[in-house]
Amino acid sequence: MVRCYIYARVSTDEQASGQYSSIESQIDICKHYIQIQKEKGWEFVHAHTDPGFSGKDLERPGIQNLIADIKAGKVDVIIVYKIERLVRSIKDFYKLWDIFQAYNATFVSATQQFDSSNAMGKLMLNVLLSFAQFERENTSEKTRDKMKQRARLGKWHGGWLPLGYDYDKERKILLINKKESGVVKKMFSLINEQRKPSEIANYLNAKGVRTKSRNITRKNGRPMEIGKNRLNEDFIKKIIENSIYKGYVCLDGEEFKGEHKAIVSKDAWEKANEKIKPKNTKKIEYAKDNHVHLLKGLAKCGECDFLLTPYPSGKKDKHGAPYLYYACGRVVDDGKNSPCKVRLIPAREFENAIKKCLSDLGRNKTLIESAIKSNRNYNADKIKPLQEELNKTELRLRDMTAEINRLVNIMKSKDMVGGEITGEYKKLLKEKELVKIQAEKLLMDIDRCKQDVIDAETVKKTLLAFDKIINSLPLEDQKELFQLLIKEITVWSFDPAKEKAPKQSGAFITKIRTKWFKIKLSLYQFPEIETYYKSLSQRKTSSDFHPNWLPGEGSNLGHPG
Repeated sequence: MVRCYIYARVSTDEQASGQYSSIESQIDICKHYIQIQKEKGWEFVHAHTDPGFSGKDLERPGIQNLIADIKAGKVDVIIVYKIERLVRSIKDFYKLWDIFQAYNATFVSATQQFDSSNAMGKLMLNVLLSFAQFERENTSEKTRDKMKQRARLGKWHGGWLPLGYDYDKERKILLINKKESGVVKKMFSLINEQRKPSEIANYLNAKGVRTKSRNITRKNGRPMEIGKNRLNEDFIKKIIENSIYKGYVCLDGEEFKGEHKAIVSKDAWEKANEKIKPKNTKKIEYAKDNHVHLLKGLAKCGECDFLLTPYPSGKKDKHGAPYLYYACGRVVDDGKNSPCKVRLIPAREFENAIKKCLSDLGRNKTLIESAIKSNRNYNADKIKPLQEELNKTELRLRDMTAEINRLVNIMKSKDMVGGEITGEYKKLLKEKELVKIQAEKLLMDIDRCKQDVIDAETVKKTLLAFDKIINSLPLEDQKELFQLLIKEITVWSFDPAKEKAPKQSGAFITKIRTKWFKIKLSLYQFPEIETYYKSLSQRKTSSDFHPNWLPGEGSNLGHPG
């Protein structure tokens, strides 16, 4: 569920002049916007309001309550009727935007083309935020100067607590943790006995030693403990290299005598660091690896329901570039102890398999045209009654406006002012407000349907040109194409000797290096694709038949037949 919070505000002057809708009207329109996004999982949770407050600053109870909920991890999306309902000052908007970013909340204006959860909204936002760059850089320099001053005084500059220490909040100083400091001393001792970092990690893991933990608040507001991970070679090296353990603090490569107590002597620290220095001091110029993980955030392990995470192996090829993989999140967390069968997938080969699939799809013009026609017809059928209803609503608004003007003219005549006419005038104003809200809702619905058609057309053009352009684009652009087309990729391990080809449409199996995988693609805008291929697999007569996408058929991607 995407948790949606609404913010609404009307100042006293605006209420008196009728310049803006009432608080209730703003909330009603924002709720309708949430309803339109329901297929994305959007759900209304709460509305914060500031009736009778100016937007000149953030000293408003409603906005402060919203900020508190954001910081508590309760909010995914903030929706307002118009941007000026939230803030009227760019400076205040920057403050709020920093909070939104820090707590992974997005911001949407229901009646304006401003949605920080999509590309266009982010572009608009980046233009706005660019004006604050100079101020931000100055602030950053001041912060760095303060950190440098703290380092000169020997004060720890914060972050994750180093293993072996606790932090005294009152005295603002690191204190030695007796139990953990014993583990740190053991690491230094073993390094100085010529033991390898990997051996030390295995030895301590077997003893049940884990990394330090900390408590955080999740998005849903629940507390969560993180850390307590198994040790590895890199962790041991970072401990040995950290000057905090010899009683110093380090900033920008410069060491300062710390106010905390050392866990190991300076001599033991320097001796251990000599031991982990590379034997070959000659600098090796590795080729820069410009590879972008094209499928980051799209692929998940079907065995464990964890995302497949970009994962460098640590080894490098003859050109100096690291071997890259997608690793199941459970394998990243648990290492060799994970029961996952998918485990690691070579990144480049995996991406090429998906490219091949999309290229085959792009060449299937019959499928593309069928899908886009179905999408267009579906949305046209939805737009027509909405447009008719909007036309009626606008006509009603014109009639009501004319009637209100007539009553105003009557009331201007001194001898015609009466309670009955005044009551009718107020009733019409209220009804007009409700009709205006209805018109805005209809416009939202129509715009959404039109946007669906535009998005589908974009996907169509992209797929038709996919095979020609994909490998000629920069990697970042390739990644954007994948994000546009693919909703989700699910991967399972596959044993051709024991398992049959996948039954579901839209799935294929392929061999990547020495392992077989079953892969299923889910695409945006084209829910008809799977049904289309299913019908083709039943007929098996179409000239546009592409076996790569069909269960139980031979495949150029390496189907075992």
